Amino acid sequence: MKADKIVLSSIAKATEIIDALGSNNSKMMASRAVHINVLMRQVPGVEARFIKTVYNDIGAEAAISHQAYYEEDGAVTDMVVMGTVYQHREVRRILSGNPKIQPWIDAISQAVENASEAQE
Repeated sequence: MKADKIVLSSIAKATEIIDALGSNNSKMMASRAVHINVLMRQVPGVEARFIKTVYNDIGAEAAISHQAYYEEDGAVTDMVVMGTVYQHREVRRILSGNPKIQPWIDAISQAVENASEAQE
């Protein structure tokens, strides 16, 4: 029995590896194979908590400061959102139409899409 760690850092690479297995639907599975972390700076605490909640609800993660987490007045935090390409896209779908959150979601989406299609 043998198992090796592989790094799938782009949708193209993940699709190639999954296709080589003879699997169907590799493009969809590839979006679940690529994990991307995005750092955002100076996010108001209210928005950071809201984004964190949605990431957690779909099984992904977001790290924020304890001041923002404990709802301290005027808290502003840097945050790291962590998830697969699929999870980031789900957050975008869930939060689309929320004008207060939309600029943050657009920034995350741009970072994720740029990273997920990068060539190695």
